[in-house]
Amino acid sequence: MRESLSLSSPPVAPTRGRRGAAGAAMSSVVLSAVLLVAAVVDQAGGQSLVDHAAAVYAPYGKEADPNLLYGLVYTVAVVDVLLSLLVFRAARAHRRSAPVLAVTTVVVTAALAVLLLATTEYGAQIFPPVWGILALLPSAAGVVTSGLLLRRR
Repeated sequence: MRESLSLSSPPVAPTRGRRGAAGAAMSSVVLSAVLLVAAVVDQAGGQSLVDHAAAVYAPYGKEADPNLLYGLVYTVAVVDVLLSLLVFRAARAHRRSAPVLAVTTVVVTAALAVLLLATTEYGAQIFPPVWGILALLPSAAGVVTSGLLLRRR
């Protein structure tokens, strides 16, 4: 019966924190997909985005291009999905670059969400706030992912 006399603690298994980080990254993927699905549903059905833009441009005798409006939302959603998938794969594979990639993804996705929230023309928001909020949700999940990954570092 030999016992170590060192004061070192047993190594902590990183799998629990990494699993949590991978789960948070997957929630970011899902929330990005929600934005994409919401845009598809809105374009196919109610077209509330086009109605809002038409109300903004109507006093100036202009028409909003629905393809451009939905194209911007689709671009934000696809970029969010792709970046979130990269973070998910890196967290799941326990890569050392995962925390840096997660923080970078949060910055990029938050910037894109702010773009949707803050874009104005003729003194009015082009996109209703709900689209910006939907775009911010993946960033919020990314903050959680980043925190979990950085805590385990």
